[in-house]
Amino acid sequence: MNHHRFPTSTWTSSVFRFVRSGAPVFIAALAPLAFTAAGEGQPAFRIRAENTDPLNTDTGWAAAFNEEATVAADRPFRIRFELERDRLPPGAPGIALQYRRNDDEDWLEVGAHDFPYPEAEEPRSPRLSVVSTPAYAHGEPATDLLHGSARPFGGGAGINLAAQAPAWFAQEGHHEFEWPLVIRRFADGAVTNEEGDRFEVRLADHRGKTLPGARPARVRLTVPPGHVGGTFVETPGRIGPWQARNGDLYFIMEPAESYNVFMMVKSNDGGRTWREIDAGHRPETDDLESVDGRLIDGTLHLAHQVTRSLRYHSFRTSDHPTAPDTWATRDELAATERSVAQGTSLVVRRDGSMVAFFVGSTLHYNLRSADGKWRQSAPVAPAETRILAGPQAVLAADDVVHVACYRDDGTLWHHTLLPDGTFSPPALIAEGAGVGRPHYGSILPLVHLPDTNTVAIVYRLADGFLWERRASADGRLSPPVRVSERRVVQHAVDSQQTAADVVADGDTLHVLFIDETTRSLFSTHDRGGWQPATLRVDGIEGSWVRGNLLRRADGTRACGYIYDAGSRGGSGMNRYGEFPLIE
Repeated sequence: MNHHRFPTSTWTSSVFRFVRSGAPVFIAALAPLAFTAAGEGQPAFRIRAENTDPLNTDTGWAAAFNEEATVAADRPFRIRFELERDRLPPGAPGIALQYRRNDDEDWLEVGAHDFPYPEAEEPRSPRLSVVSTPAYAHGEPATDLLHGSARPFGGGAGINLAAQAPAWFAQEGHHEFEWPLVIRRFADGAVTNEEGDRFEVRLADHRGKTLPGARPARVRLTVPPGHVGGTFVETPGRIGPWQARNGDLYFIMEPAESYNVFMMVKSNDGGRTWREIDAGHRPETDDLESVDGRLIDGTLHLAHQVTRSLRYHSFRTSDHPTAPDTWATRDELAATERSVAQGTSLVVRRDGSMVAFFVGSTLHYNLRSADGKWRQSAPVAPAETRILAGPQAVLAADDVVHVACYRDDGTLWHHTLLPDGTFSPPALIAEGAGVGRPHYGSILPLVHLPDTNTVAIVYRLADGFLWERRASADGRLSPPVRVSERRVVQHAVDSQQTAADVVADGDTLHVLFIDETTRSLFSTHDRGGWQPATLRVDGIEGSWVRGNLLRRADGTRACGYIYDAGSRGGSGMNRYGEFPLIE
């Protein structure tokens, strides 16, 4: 472990000091700490529900002294400990934490790994870790707040993103230390902490020896309704939530930014709770740089692009007739072009054949026959001299495939792939989408409207506003109409894509988006023209959202969506929400 030293100004009451040349100087501790069991009094602990309360205020407690508290997954909390100790010779750093889960597990060291983004050279996201707090500086002096011990107060400190308490000298008595912690829903190894799990946390020295002058703290985990956790696909197409015919919901994600394997998570209670399905057979290709999928008759067909290749997977949902809730095809190689900027979109034709669009050196496509054979991939526009990227595709009537993409001069284009395998001449959707990689994902997933056999193309321009055009069966485009009166986030945390999605309910479109100014989640719809936006989730610092049309258990329709509530590219902030649709 690392031993920490801290600013001298924070230790005037707890550290021996002397003056040389008029400046306070603090002596680094060298000898190991010596602790004794409490001779009198009852050392206390107490759990703070919030990570934002000041260090030395008597507020925000989740339970009484020495009482177990319930804490939420992926939500930082704090524990304040009293520790009794005799007078020491010159001491050394060594106060750390250990934890165990559900009594029968071994005690483990609690490391310092921040949340939601574990910024480090080798980031980690363990089940439980010390995190940062905005409430105080590391090493800030603690006051006598708990009053459990009968011994005189001898100082203490607040800990901030450190595995050990600071080096210090102190008088005998009792001392108080407060630690910010988080318990994750999904952690490295794709392990899961479950509702009702019980965690004990205790003080130890730097050698792992329990400190007897304190008592373990106890917390019990709850997973709030609608909490998903995990990490969003970096540049997502359609990734859910999909609904099987029996009502079960499915979504694709990673367990953590530091452990980016492919997870299929499921809810069988309308989005209230989520867990991974068929974890033992997940695809071996990890790092969800770009994923797009289609649900067809109980099977999810998935295109998955990483830098070096394009892969195809399929997953059978719970209404599959022969092998429900299992992975079927995994890691099937669809293309090997090295990508300059990941982005993929998949179409499944009526005969079971597929068309996958993806970014190599420019926009490519490949065909998979109905019997499962991939052909040789090729550029969509062989004569094009500029990079095409950010593909979004959808199937229309008569097996006509519509695909829209970004051109690296800031223009957006629409193509149609005809059943005979030829592309129609491209049509210009818009200029002014912005130049450069952050704008590659300016087009939202396309939506086919079967009643009119038109395709809705919603896109973002560099001014931040969303616009919409409709493509007819022959590729003609309607005049552009502005969708939102609010600017929308683009390229949040290196994702390239616009933080918005489109859901069709009959001939009505619903657009979900993250507002650029407030980072809150809004929606709007186009019944009678595009309507003023409605606030759905406030104050989340959102970066991603993906939605779908769902049917509730009572038969009513809803727009279900999963959004990132401020992970900054880390983990633990995916959440589910829904709103009813107009009947």
